[in-house]
Amino acid sequence: MILSVSINTILVIVISTILLFLIYKFLFSKGTSKKRNTIMIIGPSLSGKTTFFYYLLGQKNSKTVISMQINKVENYSSELISKFNNYTLMDIPGTGYFKDRIIDFLDDTLILLLFIDSSEKNSIVQAAEYLYDILNSDKLNDNLKIFICCNKQDTGFPKSKKMVENELSKEIENLIKIKQKNNLEDKEQIGTLFQSKGKFSFKIFDNVSFLETDMKSEYQSVIKAIKEALLIK
Repeated sequence: MILSVSINTILVIVISTILLFLIYKFLFSKGTSKKRNTIMIIGPSLSGKTTFFYYLLGQKNSKTVISMQINKVENYSSELISKFNNYTLMDIPGTGYFKDRIIDFLDDTLILLLFIDSSEKNSIVQAAEYLYDILNSDKLNDNLKIFICCNKQDTGFPKSKKMVENELSKEIENLIKIKQKNNLEDKEQIGTLFQSKGKFSFKIFDNVSFLETDMKSEYQSVIKAIKEALLIK
């Protein structure tokens, strides 16, 4: 009888300990897990990304400017994209120092908007460098939605989103070949793009989409894409 009671007591202690451990683990992981809630706007200088950033803040008459610092708004809320206010809105300058920090922010990023001046060849070339780094990053995953915004469709002689996609593909292929030829990175670092053996296609990335947009249309295609991405997150 005494032995039976002892065994039951031990069982109660063991079960209680396991339950306490599971509860602690659940609460701890819930408190420390990172939630992707950032909408990050990037792109070469003069691509119109900062103008769009201020548009989201309700300042519709802003003109294209060169940002000298990261623009950031936490707890962002706007009926334009969502009634919820738990998003962080970031605009990253197109200069070298800030460009190198983009990968650091990917862990927190839910939506990445890459703005391109679709009427400028150099803007497309620079955008390819952004994409090479991002699509090669080990922080890239299917939860990150990437929208390549072919901006300024209302000015100059803009290229269509299909033309931009083709030119970006060629530029990325050139970057892959240069990296391989100069052996600047090993195979593990080059990752997915290295496996393409010089040939590149955006079709292998389900989370990348192209949009045509401009200020005149009030960025309707981008706003719609953001709304849809937030609904399915």
